[in-house]
Amino acid sequence: EINEVSVKHTLKLIHPKLEYQLLLAKKVQLIDALKELQVHEGNTNFLIPEYRCILEEADHLQEEYKKQPAHLERLYGMITDLFIDKFKFKGTNVKTKVPLLLEILDNYDQNALIAFFDAA
Repeated sequence: EINEVSVKHTLKLIHPKLEYQLLLAKKVQLIDALKELQVHEGNTNFLIPEYRCILEEADHLQEEYKKQPAHLERLYGMITDLFIDKFKFKGTNVKTKVPLLLEILDNYDQNALIAFFDAA
């Protein structure tokens, strides 16, 4: 028998790391577009402060992202394994639901992820 509380607890422990890695990846994806805007406009005064901050920290963000390129994939793998194993203990094969789980992770929301684990 599997303890449902331990599954939720594990997801909550992973949450800050996953959220951080997803945010880092999104920021890194924005850097090239923001740099192009900066070149065409000549300055960044028109950008919201968040985007200006991304430009200012671009080198640091890219360096950090390169140091741990597989970190996000590992977190996805841990969550996917937890999902499959949770239901394996219950005698249910949920491998067909993994693509939906990955879609939820790509549009990450902690409550949606926990609800998916509960509903599957």
